[in-house]
Amino acid sequence: MEKRFMTIFRLVIMALAFVALAVFMILHICAGLETQTSKLYLGLYILLMGWAAVRVFSLAKDLLKKQ
Repeated sequence: MEKRFMTIFRLVIMALAFVALAVFMILHICAGLETQTSKLYLGLYILLMGWAAVRVFSLAKDLLKKQ
């Protein structure tokens, strides 16, 4: 039961991280992408969002498989 609780907790944290990264990325785009560093940060946001999405998918799959 405790392992299931921790899986749900991790799932919620990763989903929040995904949403936060999306919001920060949108704010970053609205501020402008004039410099190379800004474009690099945008790429990093996209990579981190991909990682968070994969973690959310794998945790949800793991949680649903155990039921």
